[in-house]
Amino acid sequence: MPSRSGEGKDHGHSYVHDSDLPRDYKPIIVEKGKKFAAYNKNGKLLIIGYNRKIVERYAYGQEKIRFERQRQD
Repeated sequence: MPSRSGEGKDHGHSYVHDSDLPRDYKPIIVEKGKKFAAYNKNGKLLIIGYNRKIVERYAYGQEKIRFERQRQD
């Protein structure tokens, strides 16, 4: 019987690092059935999909871009 280590396995515990976004700019993730949707602070739909990780990463990425653009202006 081969010995196997648990190192390197993806257990699905993902964490989106969003500490560089202010609280007002964090997107809202909503689950409806099997679908996930992300909305910005104004209620505008950013993305909808079946995979929560992908929806979160895309939404946080878009909000970071939007926040950086507003800081430059």
